[in-house]
Amino acid sequence: MLVACLGDVMLDVIVELPHGLTTDDDTPAEIDFSAGGQAANVATWVTALGGRARVFGPRADTGPGHLVEDALTGHGVEVWGTTTGRTGAVVSLVTGGTRSMASDPGDLSWLEEVRSGAWLDGADWLFVSGYALLRTPDPQRVVETAAVARAHGTRVAVDLSSAAMVASFGADHFSSLCQALRPSAVFATDGEWATSTGAFGAGGNTVLVLKHGERGASFVLDGVTDRRAALAGPVVDVTGAGDALAAGYLLGGADLAMTAAARCVAHRGAQPPDEP
Repeated sequence: MLVACLGDVMLDVIVELPHGLTTDDDTPAEIDFSAGGQAANVATWVTALGGRARVFGPRADTGPGHLVEDALTGHGVEVWGTTTGRTGAVVSLVTGGTRSMASDPGDLSWLEEVRSGAWLDGADWLFVSGYALLRTPDPQRVVETAAVARAHGTRVAVDLSSAAMVASFGADHFSSLCQALRPSAVFATDGEWATSTGAFGAGGNTVLVLKHGERGASFVLDGVTDRRAALAGPVVDVTGAGDALAAGYLLGGADLAMTAAARCVAHRGAQPPDEP
């Protein structure tokens, strides 16, 4: 199965703080650098779970940009998109299994080049990160790209991505854009779904996947809810668990979704661990 992902590709900086931050002083920490961004994370988990993946996003011609692209191609992800300037970055502060994030999207000029093309050829799914809809100056480009994909038999999935950004953007406008994508699957945390003003994902043939964090996830189809508890196992870092869950669902449904999320939280970082 081939999943094409549209959205952010960033440098992910994971800062693990066993005892929290020390104000006005040095704080012992473990710091890792990797590829990141929601679209990149979903794509990489797709390949880790046995599928094929492409990602269309920014390709920064910088040192950090090369690091990110090398990491993705090393995991078997095809990277598409136009060359941009400054690399985006997200810093995740991890303490006791919880996280706080600071995100800088970097140069957003790549969003002006979003369109259908060879990167969608043969795709079973088009995964659209809500961040792309929230940040692009012309959301209609994304809507038109999804329409072309659907016309060629590709199913569309969308993740609502950020409750705070949706509230700032305008919940009504964002919900209308998501509905225009005519998604077959919608992914959201409880907080993100609470911002939605549309009925998409709440019935019919669209599956709503609600991510409840440590309480697991719910898969809602035509008014019927399949509630799944989180699988037992170690929790090292919850960063990227929702992205892994989305990848698992697109490839294999609810069972693989929950397995992927459990694999993700068992190690540090949002990307799959490198194979030994």
